[in-house]
Amino acid sequence: MLILTCPAQLQRLEGALRRSLPLTLPVYGAVMNINRGNPGGLEVVVDAWPEFGAVLARRSGEVPVDDCYRNTSAVFYRDVGAYRALLETPGCLRWDAAFHIIG
Repeated sequence: MLILTCPAQLQRLEGALRRSLPLTLPVYGAVMNINRGNPGGLEVVVDAWPEFGAVLARRSGEVPVDDCYRNTSAVFYRDVGAYRALLETPGCLRWDAAFHIIG
């Protein structure tokens, strides 16, 4: 699991996701907003870089336990195994909290 914070990496990811629209739309929108000031306080997690198999956009920082609407994450994956491995990585998602995954 790798959290992308470098603007160059995020712009490269945005370009890669743009080439796969409309399948990548939920994650593409989150990455685009992060690149333009990040008003939603999100972060992007990938399974590997630069050849990613799964991308997860999630809220950064402490997440509320009982608010599944604020704990909404967006996902795109090319490989279901990479997606499963990303979700099973400790710290990727809080499994004791209510959340939604859109993808």
